[in-house]
Amino acid sequence: MLQRINNTLGRMEVLGETNSWDFGFMESLQEQVTKGRTLSGNQERHLHQIEGRFSDEALAARGAWETSWTDEKEQKFTIALRYYRKTGYYSNLVNRHLDVEGKRIGIPFEKDYNKLVNNKYAQGVITNVMSEPKFPVGSTAIFRASAGYQRKNVPVIILKNCNDGTQVHSHAKGAKPIQVLMVGSAEPIWTEERMLKNPKKRK
Repeated sequence: MLQRINNTLGRMEVLGETNSWDFGFMESLQEQVTKGRTLSGNQERHLHQIEGRFSDEALAARGAWETSWTDEKEQKFTIALRYYRKTGYYSNLVNRHLDVEGKRIGIPFEKDYNKLVNNKYAQGVITNVMSEPKFPVGSTAIFRASAGYQRKNVPVIILKNCNDGTQVHSHAKGAKPIQVLMVGSAEPIWTEERMLKNPKKRK
């Protein structure tokens, strides 16, 4: 039993997985077995699962996955991480792959990538962020009535379109973040494309 635990810990160290929950769990098992205590059935099930994630076959598949990593996957994964940091979901995965300053860390397991990226919420967010801007920088727009009474029909100048996920807050259609400057204001604000519309053309 101890040899199984040590072998798996060794593989995790080589792969830089020492900050993961799995590594901490395996260390606790190592200490428990070293002291002569028996593992519970639940602990043995977790041990078996973690061993499987670091088996020869799993490592070979991971190598192939890392080789297939592309800029598009990186962009989608980063957007999903930044979105879920705001929501608080998947915090273990987010903290493993995104530092406190928002910098990306490492390539995720394929299952972790699929979990974060390939769900309807993340897909909505990714579509919003990666879509072509409806309002080019430097153009003008006005707030829709849905933006609230105080902003209704207020003209704005488009300053920036968010294409990296740093300002994203919603998976709703049209929720692409956009920075604008309201006429008469000195401070730019972030809003969403769905809150804006093109001004009426003068006849």
